[in-house]
Amino acid sequence: MNHLLAIDVGTLSARAGIFDGEGTLHATAAASFELITPAEHHAIYRMEDIWTAVCRAVAQCIAQIPGGAKTIAGIAFDATSSVYIDAQGEPPLDGGGDVICWMDHRGEAQAAEVDATGHRFLSHVGGSLSPETNLPKLLWLKRNRPEAWASVRGVRDLCDELARRATSVGRHSVCGLACKWPYLPNDPEPWCQDLLDDLGIGDLTTLDHLSDRPGKVGEVHATVSKKAAAELGILAGVPVAIGLIDAEAGALGVLGRNYLARMNNLLPMIGGTSTCYMPFARDERFVPGVWGPFKDAVFPGYWMHEAGQSLSGTALDAVLAHHPASPGEPSSELHRQTANRILKLLDEEGSGFAATRHIIPDWLGNRAPLGDGRVRALATGLGTETGERSFLESYYATARALALQTRHIIDHLNARGRYAIDSVALAGGHLHNPLLVRLYRDASGAKLIVSDAKEPVLLGTAMVASLAAGLYPDLFTALEAMAPRQTTLEPDPDWQLAHDAAYRIYLKLFNVRNEVEVAGRALEALLPHKHSGAL
Repeated sequence: MNHLLAIDVGTLSARAGIFDGEGTLHATAAASFELITPAEHHAIYRMEDIWTAVCRAVAQCIAQIPGGAKTIAGIAFDATSSVYIDAQGEPPLDGGGDVICWMDHRGEAQAAEVDATGHRFLSHVGGSLSPETNLPKLLWLKRNRPEAWASVRGVRDLCDELARRATSVGRHSVCGLACKWPYLPNDPEPWCQDLLDDLGIGDLTTLDHLSDRPGKVGEVHATVSKKAAAELGILAGVPVAIGLIDAEAGALGVLGRNYLARMNNLLPMIGGTSTCYMPFARDERFVPGVWGPFKDAVFPGYWMHEAGQSLSGTALDAVLAHHPASPGEPSSELHRQTANRILKLLDEEGSGFAATRHIIPDWLGNRAPLGDGRVRALATGLGTETGERSFLESYYATARALALQTRHIIDHLNARGRYAIDSVALAGGHLHNPLLVRLYRDASGAKLIVSDAKEPVLLGTAMVASLAAGLYPDLFTALEAMAPRQTTLEPDPDWQLAHDAAYRIYLKLFNVRNEVEVAGRALEALLPHKHSGAL
C-alpha cells in the first residue's frame, strides 16, 4: 500500500488523483455535477449529485493504477467552502438542493446585520463579514424558511460531509470552522456563542457535533466504511484524513520546499472560478479588508489570511459566453485560443491595445482589499462596438483587471499586514491561460513562481492524506518531501512600465467606484419605497 488518494470537489466537478509518497502523480479522473440557480444570488447543489460524481471520479482513477484499490494507503478530501444541510424529510432548499454553494449571495443583508453588531469576531474577517461565509446563509435560511430550519439535524462544510460519507463518522475540520464560521480556535471558548444568541441562531452549535473539538488537518477522521468502500471501489478500513477547503489545499500544493524560511515573502495564489491569496504567519496579524487571521487553518500553531476575488475565471467565462462576437461557449481550449490571439495583438500593438478599457473586477463584491460583498464592478471604454476587436479588448481588459487587483491585494497585505511579499506561487486553472500567466508575471509587482505539478490542489490534498497514512509526522515534513520543482518567471521590464501606468488608472477608478457606492447607498435612503401599482 504505497499510494495516496486525493479527492477535490470544486465548483462544477469532482476530481480524483493518485500520488506516491514523493508527490508524483500517477493517475487522475474527473466527473461533473450540476450547479442549480433557482433564484438570483442563489446557488445550490444536491449532495447526492456531488457524491455520485466523487464515486465516478475515484473509480475511474483507481482503474488506471496497477494493483488498483489495494495500493491505497490513505485518503483525503478537499472541497469548496460550501455548506451541507442535513435535514429530515424533503431537501430544505428551493430546487431540491441541500448544499449552499460558496458563491451564493442570498445572505448579503444578513452579513450586513452581523457587521452592525460590532462583535470582536469581525476583526478576524477583515472588519466586515462576507455573504460567502456560512453564518449569513444559515441565518437567511432560519429567517426566511423557518419550517425548513426546524427540520435541520446538522450542518457541515462540504469537505466534512464528504469524509462523513466515506467513513459514516461525523466530525468537523478546524480548517472549515476557523475560516468560514464564527469560531476562534485560539480562544478558550472558540464559538462566538454570544453573537449567535444575539442574532437568534444560538441553536446552531447544538447541531451535529459542532460543539465537539474539531480535528486538525491531516489527523485521522476515521476509516473507510464497508458501504462507502462498495460505492467508491476502494477497500474498507483505509484511513481518511481530516480534510480542508480547496483553496487551502492548493496553497499547500504550491508552497515549495524550504517554505518556513520564505513564509513572510511568498504568497500562494489559487486561481480558478474564483481566486484566493493565502499567506501564512507565525503571529496573529489583523488586516482590514482581508479575511483572517485564522489560527490552525492548515498548519497547527500558525495563522493564515485569505484575500481573494469572488469571480475571476468565471468573469472570463462570461466574456466568452455573452459577447456578441465570441467564437463559442467557454472551454479550456477556447480560452487558450483567445489568449493566444490577444498575445499576438499585444506583440504587434504594444500597450496601445485596449488602452482606454479599464475595469474594477468586482462583479460579485470585493473580498479584498475593501472587504465589501455588496459593491459591484466598474468599467470604462464601453461603446456600441460588437465586433471581434471589441470581444478581444473586453477579454483582455478583464484579464488585466484581475492581475492589477492582484497587485492591489499584495500592496495591501504588505502595507497593513507586515508581510514582505515579493513572490507569488500560482496554482489552479489560471496556469493554463497563457495571457493570465503573462499578466501575473508582468503586472502583479512580484516575481511569478510556477510549479511543474499538473494538479497542485490534488497534490496538497495528497500531502494531507500522507499524514493519515502515517507516511509523515506533520504537514511541513510532507511538504518538504512532496513539493514539486518550481520555476521563477522574471517580468518583462517594458511591459512592467506599461502595467504600472494601468495600475495608476485602476487605483483612481477603484477610489471613484467606492465613492459612488457610498453615494448610491445614501440615495437609497432619500425616499421610502412605495408600491404605486404601476407596471
